[in-house]
Amino acid sequence: MIGLPARAKLLVLGAMIRSALPWCLPFVAIVTSPWQAFAADGFGTWFGWRLLVTAIVVPPAIALVVMWTFPHGRFGRWAAGRIRRATTATSGRTVNLTDELAIATGTYVRYEVLTIEEPVPNVAALPGPDGAYVVVTTGAERTLGRDSLEALLATQIVVVADPWVRRASAAQLIGSLRFVLLFMPGFINPMLIPFAFLAFFGHRRADAVRDVVADATALNATRHPEALARALFELRPAAGLSRHLRIGLPGFLVDQFWVLSSRLKMTTTVSSPGDSRQWSTTDEIAAEMAMRSDRMRRAATGDDHALWDLRSWRRAVRSLGTESTTPTGLPIPLTTAEMATSEGIAAQIDRGGILGSWPGPR
Repeated sequence: MIGLPARAKLLVLGAMIRSALPWCLPFVAIVTSPWQAFAADGFGTWFGWRLLVTAIVVPPAIALVVMWTFPHGRFGRWAAGRIRRATTATSGRTVNLTDELAIATGTYVRYEVLTIEEPVPNVAALPGPDGAYVVVTTGAERTLGRDSLEALLATQIVVVADPWVRRASAAQLIGSLRFVLLFMPGFINPMLIPFAFLAFFGHRRADAVRDVVADATALNATRHPEALARALFELRPAAGLSRHLRIGLPGFLVDQFWVLSSRLKMTTTVSSPGDSRQWSTTDEIAAEMAMRSDRMRRAATGDDHALWDLRSWRRAVRSLGTESTTPTGLPIPLTTAEMATSEGIAAQIDRGGILGSWPGPR
C-alpha cells in the first residue's frame, strides 16, 4: 500500500475542515433570524445562546464525521450501477492496465472496467465494496497513448489505494455545496449576507487538494512523471466539454472521481477601476489541468516540493482571464490550437458519437 507523507495528510485535514465549516451557517441563520421570535425574557436569552453554540459546533462536526467515515464502497456501487446503463464494449488494453496498476498501487482488488461511448476523453475510478469500477470513455481509449492512459487511470485508482485520497474525495463532495451554504443564510438572516462574498474565494481548494494528493500517489505508483504531465495537458481541449458526459447522474455527485471536472458552465467577471477580467468554468478547468501538468514537470526535474505546491495554483486562479503561464511556461488559458481541437470534439458530440480520433497535443 502506498502511503502519503504527513504534509499531504495535513492538506487533506485542512480541506476537510474548510468543507465542513460552511455547514453551520444555515443553522446559525435559523437560530439568529430576526424573522422568528425567541422569548425575550432571561430564559429565552439563556437558551438562545446555547442553541447558537450548538448550531456553530454540531453541523461541522457531523460533516467531518461523514467525510471521515463516508461509505465510498456503497456509494461507488450505486453510481457504477447508473453508469453501467450507458456502457459499451471494453478495450482489452484498459483491462490490462488496470490489472497492472492494482499491483503497482498495492490494492490487489478486482476492477470492473466500464466503457462509455463518448467522444470526450475522460477517466474515472469509483471504489466498490469488494473492488472498484474503472470508467473510461471511448474518446480516451482511442486518442490517448498507453503511457498517458495508464497515468490517468493511476490518478483515479488511488482513490481505492489510499484512505487519505478517499477522504479528500469526500471533502470535495461535501464542499460542492459551499456556494449554496454561504449564499442561503443571507435570505434567512440579513446580518449574514457578508458571508455570501466568501463563496467567490477559495471555492475550489478541496478539488485542488484532492488532485494534489491523487497525482502524487499516482506518481509513486507509476514512477513516470513525464507521462502523467503529458496526459494531463492533453485533456485540456476537452475542459469545457466534460459536462456533456451522459452517465445518468448529476455531475457534482461523481465529479471527484473524474480526471476532468464536469462542472456546469458559468462565467465570472471581476472589475476594478483599472482592470477587468472575465473567465468561465472552462478556463478554470483548463488552468487546473495546466497546473497539475506543471507540478509533474517540476517533479520530473527532482523538485519534490512541487508535488504539494498550492501557491502556484492560487496564483493561476488569480490570473484567470489574462494571458499567463505556469512556473514551467505552460499556457494557462487555452491556446488557439487547443480551441480548434475542442471545436472538433464538440462537433462529434453534436453528431452523437466518435467519427474519428482527434489530434490531441503531443
